[in-house]
Amino acid sequence: MRKIFGILFLVSFISTSTAAEELILRCIPKITTVKAGDLNVGALLQDRVLFVEFKEEFDLTKSEKPIKSIKKLKLYLINEKGKKDKFSMSDGNYSEKGKIRRFDFEDIWETKNFKSYFTLNINFDGGSWVASGNHSTTEVVENSLSKNIFGWFGKCYNLDKKQFKKPLKNSEFHKTVS
Repeated sequence: MRKIFGILFLVSFISTSTAAEELILRCIPKITTVKAGDLNVGALLQDRVLFVEFKEEFDLTKSEKPIKSIKKLKLYLINEKGKKDKFSMSDGNYSEKGKIRRFDFEDIWETKNFKSYFTLNINFDGGSWVASGNHSTTEVVENSLSKNIFGWFGKCYNLDKKQFKKPLKNSEFHKTVS
């Protein structure tokens, strides 16, 4: 009898802890503010792609209900040829409350002649996904400082596996969603 309960518990545990959900988003960032540099408000940046695989697992230190956590997360930029370039952010966080879901990323990188600070926020309000970010770089160029400081905002679109594996060029993708 103990073996039967053990098997039932194990089957129950495996089915609840391996439930996986994937989210693939492609966001079209458009510059909204420019504080320094020669970029223009309204200019488009390279599309951002977020690939997330979630899992549900028990964490009795937080709740007796399964909690959604991230199993795999990758960020990409889509280049002019429609290829995915890896894009990494050193610090990231995911949170979910009701229908509100959000990803927050931050990255700081410094060397003797270069300093950068980036943020990326991807949010779902129950109806649609949107992304925003800030970009700040300062670089020493021929004994002077060159700065680029701007903010951006963009709408995000769900992708399927095929669209993720073989992405369209940015201009072609923009035509399909406009």
